[in-house]
Amino acid sequence: MTAEFETFTRTATGYTPYPYQSKLAADGLPALLQAPTGAGKTVAAVLPWLHRRLAGEDGDTPRRLVLVLPRQCLADQTFARVGQWLERLDLTGEVGLHLLGGIAAQEGAWRRRPERTAILIGTHDMVLSQALMRGYADTRTMAPVSYGLLHTDTQWVFDELHLLGPGLSTGIQLQLLREQLGTSAATRTMWMSSTRDPAGLGDAMHVPDGPETRRRITHLDLAVERYPAALTEAVAAAHVPGTRTIVVLNSLERARAVHAGLAATGLEVLLLHPYFRASDRRRVLLAATEHSRDLVVVATPAVEVGLDLSSRTLVTELAPWASFVQRAGRCNRHGEHPEGDLLWCTPAEGGDAATARWLTAHEGRAVTPAELLAARVDEPLPPPGPGREDLLSLFDSAPDSGTAAATADRWICEPSDLAALPVLVAWRAWEPATPGTPAGPAEATGPVTPVESTGPAEDEPDPSSAELCPVPLGELRNLPAGRAWLRDALDGRWRPARPSDLQPGARLLLDSRTGGYLPDRGWTLASPVPVPPEAAAPERPAHGCTSWVSLDRHLQETADEARLLLAALPELPTELYESVIRAARYHDLGKCHDAFQEKLRAGRTDPPGGLLAKSKNGAHPLPPYRSPRPYFRHELVSALMLRHDGHHPLVAYLAAAHHGHVRMTVRPRGEEEPLLLGVADGDRTPPVTLSTGEHFPARTLHTATFPEAWTEQALALLGDPGLGPFRLAFLETLVRVADWRASARHDGPPPPPAPASPAGPARRA
Repeated sequence: MTAEFETFTRTATGYTPYPYQSKLAADGLPALLQAPTGAGKTVAAVLPWLHRRLAGEDGDTPRRLVLVLPRQCLADQTFARVGQWLERLDLTGEVGLHLLGGIAAQEGAWRRRPERTAILIGTHDMVLSQALMRGYADTRTMAPVSYGLLHTDTQWVFDELHLLGPGLSTGIQLQLLREQLGTSAATRTMWMSSTRDPAGLGDAMHVPDGPETRRRITHLDLAVERYPAALTEAVAAAHVPGTRTIVVLNSLERARAVHAGLAATGLEVLLLHPYFRASDRRRVLLAATEHSRDLVVVATPAVEVGLDLSSRTLVTELAPWASFVQRAGRCNRHGEHPEGDLLWCTPAEGGDAATARWLTAHEGRAVTPAELLAARVDEPLPPPGPGREDLLSLFDSAPDSGTAAATADRWICEPSDLAALPVLVAWRAWEPATPGTPAGPAEATGPVTPVESTGPAEDEPDPSSAELCPVPLGELRNLPAGRAWLRDALDGRWRPARPSDLQPGARLLLDSRTGGYLPDRGWTLASPVPVPPEAAAPERPAHGCTSWVSLDRHLQETADEARLLLAALPELPTELYESVIRAARYHDLGKCHDAFQEKLRAGRTDPPGGLLAKSKNGAHPLPPYRSPRPYFRHELVSALMLRHDGHHPLVAYLAAAHHGHVRMTVRPRGEEEPLLLGVADGDRTPPVTLSTGEHFPARTLHTATFPEAWTEQALALLGDPGLGPFRLAFLETLVRVADWRASARHDGPPPPPAPASPAGPARRA
């Protein structure tokens, strides 16, 4: 194993692994890995797991690795490094790699291949919120799928546990709950730290010998009354020409101020923080990490973890001990200088007293990573994580379930950190409400000139990932009313954003004429300079269903896909296996309802007879279909039919949950009452006979008492010791993936329009 892993690691990285990394490949990942900064923890987090997974010697190695970085970090470089390793190992076709941080967190392709070996890299706010079914990057209806996969057949690795805040206790508690409540396949957690472990995580591997790099500690005594200016002067004086200096500041506001002050001195200076559009972030990261440059990088705590970035001189504000150790690891990181200079100062609001005492005691000394790892500095433990009842209450993902998305925040971030969680915005150009309205002067600072706007048109497309910029939630709340727009979750139309809409992960459009962004500074609310809309990525060719698909055929194909999927995954108990197959076979029975059949046929000239599941995309676009029952959910009809015919509650639940709308609670939407999700009490369904012999007679649907009875039944499943939340969500996921794959069998580009005849353009019949 050792020789094979050494070859494996050299191929991937170009370097021979450290002995402790080889031991991880031989023995598996422990609960806790303590290693100094610069000791190769990213390699240790990924390659030993990957080698064990591919070698197949340990059939119990989980198929998904989730590498979790602290919230404020830029995960891009770690993602790129792992991608490079996979390319060198020729594994890009075999191992999925997905970024669950920043903008890319909303890319959900990883959910469609649950049988695939995959690496997920993300920040703890995004990943833990998904693990609590309140994903900041998830739509409400997709949250159960992320939840089901993250808690099944997954190896979690948390980097720098002491930077996670409440997320530390949450991650610990989730692992305990998985062990208590059970999962469908083994799921484990490894914690990594560059400081001592006061959390008592148990089974630990200690890596005492790190690189013998040194950095000399010096205190900067700065005048509080002119702090930003004094700090700027100190940085300019400390910078050694021809080398890189890194300045790490605790607030984005101060980072902007010091960046502007240093730029005025003529130094080459970069501002680095998470709030850039993708193309600008890549450009700034590349410029910041180039070697042998005469450069000053002014950064927020985003540089603490996830970036292989080093400097001759590092200036940092006082921070909690774990943060300080990570910042120190960016000074003379690789020993490229005989000695680095680590200068620290106390911001006007003060700082961590325990860290200050240790630094004062070591003033003027050159310290190594091993000394920082061994230091005994008290760090407060976060509050307890969610308990069993908390976890079960979060399982209900309905929008009005009484457990709003915000209720998960306290288990993810400190209250003071919530304002820094990202909302995603894009800039688009619209016509002003009054022709000739000026956009404001083209200066980078100053008050923003209010601009009245018509807002996006009804057919305005959603923003692509190339256009989106993460923005601190707290700063976005300072926008004047009417400057931000979002697509309404119920009717799908663009409308002005309300304060209640400003939640982490929300996607908004801003009028590009009102400013708020500069390419070299990222999100800059005070800038009135019009923002050039980012060129969106080329749209994918239009795809849709290329043929009429009968209801019976789709149900049979979904059951077939469920069998194929289950065959590629760890074996389920027979009862659960059969429940997944039956739910896949019955999930779309509710499409027999007249309201759905009418929707499929509306505007079409060639629909076949019989009950349909999918309509054929024609060569010509159809006018928008306005249903008389806009909130109609066919899966509610499926649930009503299955309950009436006495099918097992688990089969009914899995069938009903396959779009994420009908799960624990069911309530009317908007102003639709007395309808329930578009279904009226007393509606009739026609008889349905499947080719496999099952027959469902015509039924009258009764909705009056359904919500209460359904919730009681769903709660019983949730509390069943043989199911529980983690298994139940995983079974939901299997039915949903089978449905996606069955539908994809008929997807393709629509046929081209018929050519125009000599008599004029082709006309639709």
